[in-house]
Amino acid sequence: MIKIFNKLISKFDRKYFSKLLIKIDSLSLTNLDERRRNFIFKYHRNDYKFDKNQIVFTHVPKTGGASIREHLEKNLKNFYIFEKKSEHNPVSLLCSPKEYKYITFLRDPVKRVYSYYNMLLKYNYVAGHELAKKSLSDLLINSHHVRNLYCQYFSGLPFESVNDEIYNMAINNLRDFYFVGKFEDFNNSFIDLCNKLHLQNNTLIHINKNTYIEISKDQKNLIENYNKYDIKLYNEFFKILK
Repeated sequence: MIKIFNKLISKFDRKYFSKLLIKIDSLSLTNLDERRRNFIFKYHRNDYKFDKNQIVFTHVPKTGGASIREHLEKNLKNFYIFEKKSEHNPVSLLCSPKEYKYITFLRDPVKRVYSYYNMLLKYNYVAGHELAKKSLSDLLINSHHVRNLYCQYFSGLPFESVNDEIYNMAINNLRDFYFVGKFEDFNNSFIDLCNKLHLQNNTLIHINKNTYIEISKDQKNLIENYNKYDIKLYNEFFKILK
């Protein structure tokens, strides 16, 4: 009985503490609650290790990854499960894509950021909600999640300011991935992935799918200016000429 009581107190304390940090973050434009959650749930780790026969899904937020991860967890025996079932982690610095098997999906970077921004507006419990409520510009200025996140994730250096060196690490790692799908051709890419992994069940229900107001010209320009390296990576990988 005492253990149950202590657990309830602990959960209450964490909930109260989280609300306090969210309030502080709102007033001071910090990310204390996000950092707390990242530590607790092991998000954005780049020091994990896995076997060479395992498949790691590098899930960049808002690329259709929740649907893919759920399907692979159920159907792929050698699918790597992160500690605490963490959902978002970059390439591990301890396991190079040259030797280990990574898969991912890419989405047009501007659309990915705009989708992420709208998700934050919709859900008040997600870290970054208060920033998004202020404006898209405030979010872009203060959040690494909306500034060249592909390059951060594929280089294995999350929350670093992206430069030419990090970009080159990211694109070179991405070229060594076991599989890279395209969000804009989601169904066909998913079937290709299942064939690559020898999965017979290739029927997928896309979860967390949302509809938003069409992006404005000003919003598009803002996002492009903060994501030039990700746009370059996306276009280079898929050989899109500008």
